[in-house]
Amino acid sequence: MSVLLAIVLISSAPAGSQPAAVRTAELVQADNRFGLEVFDYAIAGRPGENVFISPLSIALALQMTMHGAAGATLDAMAGALGVSGLSRPDVAAGNAALRGELLRADKKVRLEIANSLWLRAGTKLQKRFADDCGKYYRAAVSVLDFARPDAVTTINNWIDRHTGGRIKQAVSRLLPEEIVVLINAIYFKGSWTKGFNPKLTSAREFHLVSGGAQRLMMNREGRFRYKADDAMQAVALPYGDGRLNMYLFLPREQDGLAKLIEGIKPDNFADLFVGLNEKKGGIVLPRFKIEYEQILNEALIQLGMGKAFGPDADFSGMVAPPQTAAISDVLHKTFIEVNEEGTEAAAVTVVRMRALSMPNGEERFSFVCDHPFLCAIRDDVTGSVLFLGAIFDPKQ
Repeated sequence: MSVLLAIVLISSAPAGSQPAAVRTAELVQADNRFGLEVFDYAIAGRPGENVFISPLSIALALQMTMHGAAGATLDAMAGALGVSGLSRPDVAAGNAALRGELLRADKKVRLEIANSLWLRAGTKLQKRFADDCGKYYRAAVSVLDFARPDAVTTINNWIDRHTGGRIKQAVSRLLPEEIVVLINAIYFKGSWTKGFNPKLTSAREFHLVSGGAQRLMMNREGRFRYKADDAMQAVALPYGDGRLNMYLFLPREQDGLAKLIEGIKPDNFADLFVGLNEKKGGIVLPRFKIEYEQILNEALIQLGMGKAFGPDADFSGMVAPPQTAAISDVLHKTFIEVNEEGTEAAAVTVVRMRALSMPNGEERFSFVCDHPFLCAIRDDVTGSVLFLGAIFDPKQ
């Protein structure tokens, strides 16, 4: 739970003065609630396994996608994301303000939030959608020949650059019917305000669900913001100037994490972060490094976003006629490492869009290779034919 909350905190950190009429508070609340719902779904699908997500990354990628939705698809996405009470301009302006606020949060903490759109050559975006994504999400549109082998490499190189080299590959292939890829990437690197002394790190028993195991545990004494009740203890570990923190929540019972998570609901989620008061004490925390990956399609459909994936999806605000589109896949991938110096974390959310209809007037052909044929393997850049063959009997 603590690793989730470290990232959730980034999207719910105390804000300074906000631009007038920009409803970032409502947007942050919606992002956190939605993130908790996705987290609960992931936990249910992988009981007893590590789950680490970035609610902010997921929300940003899907809200950018939602900006191109219309009709029932827009209603379904807004409802699932919890932003039905906000107009699309509200959401876009809120995200722009939130991004600026977070990037200015602490000069001692490195935080990057980047967005991009990748367009199959021949596909046209609605000008308003492309302009708004650039204005509010700082997302540049790049046109690629998706059929080229290096198209996937180009996209993954962008992800690598914007996640501090911690997520090197999130896209393994581009399907022929896919026409748009929308990506959000977040990179966080923060040093503890006061680090752990590596000399005090030692192997200690950590109680796994399956039994005890030796793990390297860090140790620090000091004054911390802390609270406790019959169910759990909570402590905040600050980064940099102290605005950004990692919150840790420890159940009283060794096998009590599942019960603790079950008790956290959208209505009481924010309560976890209040009521901590400075107190002297000691912290023992394991060093850990986690990589996590999940296709979010099933979770998003169950949470009410099914319309965006179906054959009647309406993204007419995104792609220009005569094409229409639907969401093909939503991939979420994360990384976190916690050690004596601080925390490094990265997340990427990739939304892949497929075409539902092709341009009018394009004739369909049928190619049935059921008799002898000629084949060739050619380098189209140099024109060099590497292999050429006449196939009379395609025996194996």
